[in-house]
Amino acid sequence: MRVALRIAYDGRAFYGHQRQPDARTVEGECIAALKAARILRDPKEAFFRSASRTDRGVSAVGNVIAFDSALRPDAVVGAFNDRAKDVWAWAVAEVPGGFHPRHALERWYRYHLYDDFPLSALREAASLFIGAHDLRSFTSDPPASPMPIHRVDVTRDDDVILVDVRARSFRRGMIRRIVSALVGHARGEVDLEEIRSALLGKAHDFGMVSAEPLFLMEVLYDFAFRTVLKPKALDEWRALSVDANLRARLVGAIRDAAKLAMR
Repeated sequence: MRVALRIAYDGRAFYGHQRQPDARTVEGECIAALKAARILRDPKEAFFRSASRTDRGVSAVGNVIAFDSALRPDAVVGAFNDRAKDVWAWAVAEVPGGFHPRHALERWYRYHLYDDFPLSALREAASLFIGAHDLRSFTSDPPASPMPIHRVDVTRDDDVILVDVRARSFRRGMIRRIVSALVGHARGEVDLEEIRSALLGKAHDFGMVSAEPLFLMEVLYDFAFRTVLKPKALDEWRALSVDANLRARLVGAIRDAAKLAMR
């Protein structure tokens, strides 16, 4: 049986997502928990894979891991959460053999801005990114061809500005560089023509905002996950050391996902 888990984590507790031999990472913690629970012995044999390798400091509400297991899905969730530290599995799906979580329909990232910027300026710059563009100026891992971005939404939630970016895939640092360009324009430091020129392939460095306010909210597939939401797990998640404003929004996002799954 092949199982996929939606996982949430505080990115500040890890040295990035991808496994490293001498650093604590999200993948490393997941594999250690799965081994300790005797869900798998060898990650290669179990075809352990992750949907998105978030950068150091980036948190997640809905990243996805998948692996082969002899246990039924519900048992996998319980055993994993009993042993994982700073990572929480909160939804599960039984998936076809050979399923690779990287092959998703869409990824949704959310960046939190705590400074007060004019929404109109942020939205004006954000609109330029929608569609397929040359995004080499917005990543340290430049793509060989134009990459499409589905949506960039800018909204206000009380005293926080939320920048939501959706696309099938992203490259390293891409969201943080895009947001930096938006902020630069809102501050009057970046002209729209500079962004248009960069999106046509002209090299330009817009800088990069910090990683901590960035969350991977969801990885979307053509099947549904079943939410396993327990009050005790929510209480444990609230206790994590992530910034209070971000933690509240993370818990709220998981609650919203649970409500949708239960309809």
